[in-house]
Amino acid sequence: MHPFPPASRLQFLVGKEVLQVVLGFWRFQFDFDGTSMAVEGDFEHVDSTGTIRQHNNDADRLSPLCVHHLLGQAIQHVAVEPFCLTLTFTCGDKLRVFSNEGQFECGQICDEEGELIVF
Repeated sequence: MHPFPPASRLQFLVGKEVLQVVLGFWRFQFDFDGTSMAVEGDFEHVDSTGTIRQHNNDADRLSPLCVHHLLGQAIQHVAVEPFCLTLTFTCGDKLRVFSNEGQFECGQICDEEGELIVF
């Protein structure tokens, strides 16, 4: 729905630890200490060996789920392209979340003040 904001707007995520990953029918929810991110569109989990697992809400396109490996890991770096947010974790894994210019939102990030960033 929207491009991601500049990386400077998302720096509050650096240092946040993944406390919970929730798998829902239409979305994945990543809960961090004090913030959260709901992903309703495509994302990739790239592990420290470079293996890419693509995920979205289409049952025929789900890779094996390994996002539980992110539990307890802190975000070390945030990078942004207009329609791709990359979170790099202390273990070396990356989470790449995608947005698009379509009519439907692909997710939301809730900052520490409760403000929603819709993408």
